Amino acid sequence: MQNHQHPFRAVIGGDDLDHVYIDMSQKRSVSRAVRLEPHSVVLDYGCGVGRWTLWFARQVHHVVGVDISPNMVKAARLAADTAGIHNAEHRVLDGMPLPFEDGAFDLVNAVWVLRYITDDNELARTVHEICRVVRPGGHVTFIERIAREDPEFREHESDFNGPTVYRRWEQYRSLFEGCGMIVKESAISSASPLYWPYAMARDTLRRRGLPDPLSPLTSLITSVSLAGEGLTARLMQSLVDRDIMHCSHRFICFQKPVDG
Repeated sequence: MQNHQHPFRAVIGGDDLDHVYIDMSQKRSVSRAVRLEPHSVVLDYGCGVGRWTLWFARQVHHVVGVDISPNMVKAARLAADTAGIHNAEHRVLDGMPLPFEDGAFDLVNAVWVLRYITDDNELARTVHEICRVVRPGGHVTFIERIAREDPEFREHESDFNGPTVYRRWEQYRSLFEGCGMIVKESAISSASPLYWPYAMARDTLRRRGLPDPLSPLTSLITSVSLAGEGLTARLMQSLVDRDIMHCSHRFICFQKPVDG
């Protein structure tokens, strides 16, 4: 399961085993919420090095990845060329408005992107543009870190050298619903009660220079965690809804209604 060149290395640190679990869990959430068709056209907003763009490209007709970083876009193009993928394009994004027609995409996907838009007015413009380019009946999926109470501003986030804002779920909901979108799904993301206790125990043993007796079971633990998320996520969501616990990462799917 371990991949020493995992795309997450471009944006976050940590262990590649964690990256594999998070990556597979996130993509499972999107697959469950949105039916990807061979004729679908997808916008990957904040594409980074192409982690999502290449995944979408293998399932849909065409995918466009955009990012403000020329280096990220260059890496994504190289990854697509290396993988022999020809139905994906990557562009450097230069501000708003987005350079696409109204209703150009069946799906817009934005994962760990909106937190880096620290100005609320700019965030509102971005959400408006994302909703504009989605066709009626289409979807917006995004995964973000959610603040429990007041918005949390951070000068630096982990290995990312830049400011971020963790906002309340209600703020995101208000912005998207203000653009006419409807909430289709809201759920905690990558919050397996099996995987993360194992990861914490593993990291503790490593810091103390002790062997990890569960290391041979890593692949099995990851697979079981993913397979059981359909059940465990509902349980944990129930605890979150009752304010018994807090899970900061949230998967959200909006749909643009088909009006007359």
